[in-house]
Amino acid sequence: MSQRLLVADSGPLIALARLGLLALPQQLFAEVLVTATVWREVTGAPARSEHADLHTAQQQGWLKVVDDPVTIPAIFASPLLDDGERTALALSLAENCDVLIDERRGRLAAEAAGLNVVGTLGLLVRARQLSLIGPVRPLAELLLSSGYHLARSLVDMTLAALGE
Repeated sequence: MSQRLLVADSGPLIALARLGLLALPQQLFAEVLVTATVWREVTGAPARSEHADLHTAQQQGWLKVVDDPVTIPAIFASPLLDDGERTALALSLAENCDVLIDERRGRLAAEAAGLNVVGTLGLLVRARQLSLIGPVRPLAELLLSSGYHLARSLVDMTLAALGE
């Protein structure tokens, strides 16, 4: 386990819940923080099949829900970012920690602010390299078939790099 913090955005939390891997980030990071806004996004109405797993992850201490940052830096004020992305990015910046985010605009904003960005695929690759999970291909295919948006070219490039 790393000594670093990780702030998670909603998309990767939903993806990890679909895969039954919500415990994975806490195996790679010292603590996984979720802003109150992101938590509302992933557990609010309409009910999703992932809700029970998300609540279990919180109860198990795998995810720590924290208050939203009081201020959002101007760099994250873009109307192209949703509220969850803004709060996750602002908290990552305030805590000087990694951010788990898949949405392209959010990733670009994070990189522009100098944040270390981790995506769902990157998290799976890291876990695979540490033998925490098996092959990534079936997990990526499950996400794609469930409607989770990942660029096919990114998936193919990632799997090729892993020899899968």
